[in-house]
Amino acid sequence: RQPKRGSLAAEAHTTMTDTSWTTKTAAAQDTRPVSSAVHTGYDAAEKTEDGIPLYGMDKELAAKAAAKRDPKKEQEARGWIEALTGMSLDGTLQEALKSGIVLCALASAIKPGVCKKASTMAMPFKQMENISNFLDACTKLGVGKHDLFQTVNLYENKDMNSVLLTLEALGRVASKMPDYKQEWPTFGAKLADKSVRHFDNETLAKGKAAQTFIGRGSTGQANQSGMVDTSRNIGKMDHVKGVEKLGGDGSVTAVGMGSHGHASQAGTVDTSRNIGKMDKVKGVEGFGKDGTATAVGMGSHGHASQAGTYDTSKNIDKTAHVKGTEGLGGDGTATMVGMGSHGHASQAGTFDTSKDIDK
Repeated sequence: RQPKRGSLAAEAHTTMTDTSWTTKTAAAQDTRPVSSAVHTGYDAAEKTEDGIPLYGMDKELAAKAAAKRDPKKEQEARGWIEALTGMSLDGTLQEALKSGIVLCALASAIKPGVCKKASTMAMPFKQMENISNFLDACTKLGVGKHDLFQTVNLYENKDMNSVLLTLEALGRVASKMPDYKQEWPTFGAKLADKSVRHFDNETLAKGKAAQTFIGRGSTGQANQSGMVDTSRNIGKMDHVKGVEKLGGDGSVTAVGMGSHGHASQAGTVDTSRNIGKMDKVKGVEGFGKDGTATAVGMGSHGHASQAGTYDTSKNIDKTAHVKGTEGLGGDGTATMVGMGSHGHASQAGTFDTSKDIDK
């Protein structure tokens, strides 16, 4: 069945209209940022000393390395290397050291035999191997691993500042070597000389007992003295005469003595009006003050103990008619009751052991 011509035209018009609306709407809703970067060709690009163009992160890193570069230090390093090796460095410092031949000669001049013989081949891997041998020699001479540069930093001219730092570290160590000649210049800061301290046992013992810095605190004492500023205090007793150093020698202060003028309770109570109940009794002067028992302490029986308190005159002595017991038990010996029926003060003889079999 063939469609009508009018319907085909209407359908085509609707399709074109929808496509136009979709294109306009998409363009209006596109919020992607538009880059303002301009592509730089090879001719206009920034290049390294070897003619390699720099783009992106390489360009930023090269800019940072260039900012750290110190031409004066490079000149000092050049003069130091030429003085020790006796070789003349041509071109830039990176170009002169790139092959590693000069570096190997430098290490061998400081200490003969510490570095492998450098290869004179112009192949990149051979030159990088020379640089690696120089770094191994630096480690043997005492340069720390954190002071060593990466081979690529020198060979590809990535970071000459790290190369100079390694040369400075080598210069510090080399100045202490026994083979270092006096006429040679120095490069880098001088290493401090070792200063070993020796203390006797008495000093060490005092140090162990001394207060630590942490214990002393910011005041410098092991107590709280000096923490409070008393320079502006007002001395309320400064105008009073006769109180200089009062209380500073351990004596009782006026406040401690109180209104009665004593450091104790003596004189606090007025005893002048007390009634002496024994004052009219004769013969009791000083009685009880010399350690003797008082009349009250002796009691009605006249003794300072219980002796005589009980009447024993009418006691019945139940063993008085028994002969042979005079003084028995009075001298510390065992009584008849204590001895028992077997006649001993112990269990000896209580059992008959005559028929026991000695196994």
